[in-house]
Amino acid sequence: MDTNPLVSVIIPTYNSYNNLKILLDSFKDSEYKNFEIIINDDKRTNDNTEKLVNDYNFKIIYVRENLKMAQARKKWFEFSSGEVIIHMDSDMKITNNLLSEVVFLIQTHDALVIPEVSYWTTFWAKCKWLEKKCYDWNPNIESLRVVNRKIYKEIWWHNENMIFSEDKDFDLRVRKAGYNVWRLTENFFWHNEWDLKLLKTLNKKRGYSNTSNLFAIAHPEHYKWQINILNRYLIYLKNYKLFFKYPVIYIGMVYMKTLEFWSGALGLIFSKINK
Repeated sequence: MDTNPLVSVIIPTYNSYNNLKILLDSFKDSEYKNFEIIINDDKRTNDNTEKLVNDYNFKIIYVRENLKMAQARKKWFEFSSGEVIIHMDSDMKITNNLLSEVVFLIQTHDALVIPEVSYWTTFWAKCKWLEKKCYDWNPNIESLRVVNRKIYKEIWWHNENMIFSEDKDFDLRVRKAGYNVWRLTENFFWHNEWDLKLLKTLNKKRGYSNTSNLFAIAHPEHYKWQINILNRYLIYLKNYKLFFKYPVIYIGMVYMKTLEFWSGALGLIFSKINK
């Protein structure tokens, strides 16, 4: 692979002006400059996202073909030219040296996981930060975000029919195909949790559970692992030292995750009843 490859950053959006501005601003300070950004905006968007992309002096391709997350990622790929593909969400931003580390590691690895660090304005967002901290280096939870162009086509892109865990589906298919997956160690995505409320995260989990059937069919063993809350409790217990550093947030995290589990279970039950 070229030691200075073009990096294509693919971002699905929907009324994401504020988040997207923060994300794009972070690329202004990137040490690595050979990149392009492809924004696939939702057809229902009615904010100023399209105008925002004209405020930057690096290459941005703006399209409005976003129907749902996996479909958007696959569709955006058609507009990209890079040898290295990075998938981001609109509520993320990069560290200054992230692209440099990606380009360095992708020379010897087929795909890369990029860790996430949340930042926040509410207690429940702090709980999300601690939850993700517990998942560091856990391949059952973290999903790859970087892949070279050849592999992305060979694995047949993201499954555009999938909504629940479309990122983990792609991650599992890459790993099962025998490709070498590694993880960044120095850099990460900042994940903006904003003013996360408990009810918001519960509704999100309930909505995702309604669409879990395709994932369950494609990856039955992993699905069983995902829906067993005892597996999460074991992860938290292994990170018991965090309790002594952040006791209130740790308890809030376990409480939040328990409610998310039951919210998802109810969503799954209701979806089966309504069929």
